Amino acid sequence: MENIKYSFQMNMWGVPQFKEIHNLGEWYDKDFTANGYFMDWDNILKYLSTAGYKGIELVWYQIDFIKMQFGSLKNFTEFIKKRGIEKVTGGFSINMGSEKAENLPGILEYQKKIIDDLAELNAETLIIMPAGQYYGTGPLSDQQLQNVATALNEVGKMAAEKGLDVSIHNEFWCAVNLSNHEKLLELTDPRYVKYCLDTAQVSIMGVDIVDFYDRWHERVKYMHLKDTNKKSLPESERFKAGAEYDDEGKRWFYELGAGCVNMTGLYEKMKKHEFKGWATVEADGAPDNLAAMLLSKWYIDNILSPIYK
Repeated sequence: MENIKYSFQMNMWGVPQFKEIHNLGEWYDKDFTANGYFMDWDNILKYLSTAGYKGIELVWYQIDFIKMQFGSLKNFTEFIKKRGIEKVTGGFSINMGSEKAENLPGILEYQKKIIDDLAELNAETLIIMPAGQYYGTGPLSDQQLQNVATALNEVGKMAAEKGLDVSIHNEFWCAVNLSNHEKLLELTDPRYVKYCLDTAQVSIMGVDIVDFYDRWHERVKYMHLKDTNKKSLPESERFKAGAEYDDEGKRWFYELGAGCVNMTGLYEKMKKHEFKGWATVEADGAPDNLAAMLLSKWYIDNILSPIYK
């Protein structure tokens, strides 16, 4: 029995236009490209399953489209299982404006819908960016950080009633950043709020992921795995307008092993602390999703799994 199961974040696939393309030959006769191979859920899920991924993770905006395409979330879960995918592991969302106490009712209403959907999908966790972008929001006062924590705690309680965890997810450009992200963990209730360690995002933020995981391993219940070659960027880069989505079109993230994140050191600590759970591979910014998911899975199978699996 393996301790780590791998899922894939579907954000870079967007919303596949079709459930299933039944005749790719007919498609090619009209289109003369390989586009049809990447436009339906059926084939994309088969690629993931063949590569050894057992789960998929969704982003909030995909769920309503899935309902329209499949008729119900139950139909979708049955569809993915027939393609070799065990489950939807989680969903990503944002507690936008959580630094303001008056926004709490709206946040709870917004996240309740997502929690209900994830519960119907039999997912395990709701991954939440705890606040908005630093630009225009930060720096946060102590009271504002407490408001962010309160929102997470309250959403976490709602999620627990549906059998879900809530996991904090730090982006390098979030208002919760290097100076206060651990303080936020201290302010949140460990019964309801866990942590999703994004290996690249927090490395760009300036965090040593090996040391962080070693100290906070009891809270880290979920992983986002990707690499970067831009560790410890200055605030002028992290806090500017746009940041990850600036007009220069920079590529921030890479396949596992293609950057400078100490993934092998992290896996040594995961072995030490006997991590058990889901780790989601991401391909944010990759020019080719299929190549990216295969390259990262090769690195997992040949470099990381011999350390711990």
